[in-house]
Amino acid sequence: MKNPWFIKLHFPQSKAFDIVKVSRPYFVVPWHFHPEIEIMLLTSGSGTRFVGDSIENFNATELVMVGANLAHVWKNGAEHFGHKANNLAGAMYIVLKETELRDLLMHEEMEPVRSLFLRAQRGIKFGDEITKKIGEMILAAYQQSGPEQLVSFLTILKEMSETSDYRYLCSPNYRQKVDEHDLSKLDSVLDYLIMNYKNEVRLEDVADIANMSLTAFCRYFKERTFKTVIQFLNEIRIEHAQKLLIESQYNVDKISLECGFHNITNFYQQFQKITGTTPLNFRKKNLTKIY
Repeated sequence: MKNPWFIKLHFPQSKAFDIVKVSRPYFVVPWHFHPEIEIMLLTSGSGTRFVGDSIENFNATELVMVGANLAHVWKNGAEHFGHKANNLAGAMYIVLKETELRDLLMHEEMEPVRSLFLRAQRGIKFGDEITKKIGEMILAAYQQSGPEQLVSFLTILKEMSETSDYRYLCSPNYRQKVDEHDLSKLDSVLDYLIMNYKNEVRLEDVADIANMSLTAFCRYFKERTFKTVIQFLNEIRIEHAQKLLIESQYNVDKISLECGFHNITNFYQQFQKITGTTPLNFRKKNLTKIY
């Protein structure tokens, strides 16, 4: 990987926050972290989202808040999935410096926002209803400037801090143990696993990607992700299985093979372990929501 993994955002020094709009064939930023808090509104595209120890599919539209220095990435497109991207990756995001808001946050009225920033250290995904509301507010704020944009920004934080329509992404015990050098290795491993999840993956090959011995790599990976490589790989596979169960008419046997499980019993076991339900029940429940 050629890019730095500690990302220094091009942040206007004179502003406490910035609103950015992006549209490209696929997201190009690797697994990274930065001291700024990030509010990410996905407007188009689909793929896999990694935040801390969370692995999930993403589809537009979604709203996610990532705390300061929490590793994250949205992976999609030909570079990561080995096929031509069929839609643009679009997003609007707000980056903000908590330090620039320190004096304002000291006031009693800002306690809910302080709590929001604290909760964002585990990553937060907001529900559909509040996402639609906040999305419209972000779009409006993007088109504003000066005091009007500042008021809109504070209103966005207010709405996000008051809603109960959200869930955490990272597990309660997750504590990030990665730095810039670690992320360069881990991002390379992510790309390899995403490109090869349909195939048999040898741990020796994954360790070679990180240029480490097998024993050292397995210990290193578990310390930083709180999962074994196989657990991590199975979560990627099951995320794609969920996507196929909803978006395709493939039977469960074919989906199992498409996602890299060559033993149907193991597929059922891993699916139940990770999702808490069976593939058929998952499909039935989610197709009911759609129709």
